[in-house]
Amino acid sequence: MVIVMEVKQLNLEALEQERQKVYRKNRNMYILSGILILLGIGITFLFFGGFILLVIAFVLIFVASSDVKKFKKIFKDSVVKKLISEELGVHAFYQRDRGIDMDEINSLRLGSRPDRYQMEDYISCTYNDVFYEMCDCVLEEKVVTRDSHGHRQVSYQKYFKGRIIKIDFKRDIHKELKVVNQPMRGFQAGDLVKFETEVTEFNKKFKCYASSKEDGFYLLTPYMIQKMLELEKMYVGGIYYAVMHDNLYILINNNGDSLEVNISKPLDHKQLERIRADILIGASIINEFRMDSDKFNA
Repeated sequence: MVIVMEVKQLNLEALEQERQKVYRKNRNMYILSGILILLGIGITFLFFGGFILLVIAFVLIFVASSDVKKFKKIFKDSVVKKLISEELGVHAFYQRDRGIDMDEINSLRLGSRPDRYQMEDYISCTYNDVFYEMCDCVLEEKVVTRDSHGHRQVSYQKYFKGRIIKIDFKRDIHKELKVVNQPMRGFQAGDLVKFETEVTEFNKKFKCYASSKEDGFYLLTPYMIQKMLELEKMYVGGIYYAVMHDNLYILINNNGDSLEVNISKPLDHKQLERIRADILIGASIINEFRMDSDKFNA
């Protein structure tokens, strides 16, 4: 297997060989598990052995999933860390199992306070003299139901899965703004004033709220509107913007999972470029939205 793009000082060929090994083992175990499940279901009603086959099948699935999870951790701790260093500089910080403070995200009131959440793939960096943070996030709401016998059943419903980006302003803005195109469950405008822009296409896709109309028009310039429309076309799902606490927060609810290696695909140019794009989204937004301008940092 030829690797088109090499990451400096990393042996991708060895990782590719390991990926192929894990993928083949994972595929074979799932095929065998599927066969055992079908056999188990078919004979469970005849004798106890069917149940044993089902147990073996689920053990195989667990082992296969564990192997894939282990490989993904190795990939992140080696390749992803190296790519982040190459793209964002040696001072960029990455932690696989960390995220932005959840209390801070809740304070934005862009959605309901989650009953359960998970954050990972945290990156912090200073780009063009602008500090930013980002991470993947899953927010879930607890749902309690009762079956026909009155038994209580608890499940969790996902209402956000995607990327959270926080860009720090160097100056005190003292203004607040929320721009949402598909309001999340539990969204609250609070005391903010609803307003519309002069761009009809934007008004059809986004709802805007600000500490005052004047503040809204100060922050939401025609150029910013254009860039928000461009970003919205890149993702299927809701996008939420908030200017609060002298930061710009962008929540992209696209059911995505950044920086993940696809175990069924080779570690080639295409896969590495996809991960590079995940890494560079924060820096790209700073560039495209001109967040390094004097307006936000002087």
